[in-house]
Amino acid sequence: MVDDHSRYMWLELLALKAEAFQYFKKIKAVAETELGKRLKVFRTDRGGEFNTIVFTAYCNEKGIKRNTTAPYTPQQNGVVERRNQTIVEMARCLLKTMKVPPRFWGEAVKVAVHILNRSPTKSLNQKTPFEAWFGRKPSVKHLRTFGCLAYAKRVGPGLSKLTDRSVSSVFLGYEPGSKAWRVYDPMHDKLIVSRDVIFDESKGWNWEEKQCSSENAAASVSS
Repeated sequence: MVDDHSRYMWLELLALKAEAFQYFKKIKAVAETELGKRLKVFRTDRGGEFNTIVFTAYCNEKGIKRNTTAPYTPQQNGVVERRNQTIVEMARCLLKTMKVPPRFWGEAVKVAVHILNRSPTKSLNQKTPFEAWFGRKPSVKHLRTFGCLAYAKRVGPGLSKLTDRSVSSVFLGYEPGSKAWRVYDPMHDKLIVSRDVIFDESKGWNWEEKQCSSENAAASVSS
């Protein structure tokens, strides 16, 4: 979903189109709380997920005006259509730059939206959507190269004195609502959320051999 004025975006990944209504309500609640104003107009195409009886009744109950495009006329909802294309192309580049497998497309899409919300746009005279929505400049200190090699600190019980203190992993994005990164451990097929991560943004994971592409270099240093 895109705010037409600020170009700020919200993203939810759906398993089924039927989930669109529940996530619409979630995003609406978040946006209204952040801005302190109510949603007045909602513009969509004529997709079936937006035209259900429940969806229509809810909008009528909340006094939300519905604008829909004419059949097969995506240009009437140009802001979202252009954003969709930009996000998909950007996610594809993120995956291919570090040769991350396509199954992580969802993580790439979320990172693309995160970056675009913090990137200047000519639609706002080079202001970022984040600044237009929240009224303050966004921080970009936390941004890292998608798919790069990451070393997450091991935490929790069961660590002996000789246990490795970090896990070789792959950077996949930013944890919502938390000052932490999302990294993936390919060796154990495990997603890790951590604030203590060291990044090597020049290297990626060797997905074919399930090992770090810099393993040989690390071995030579150890010896």
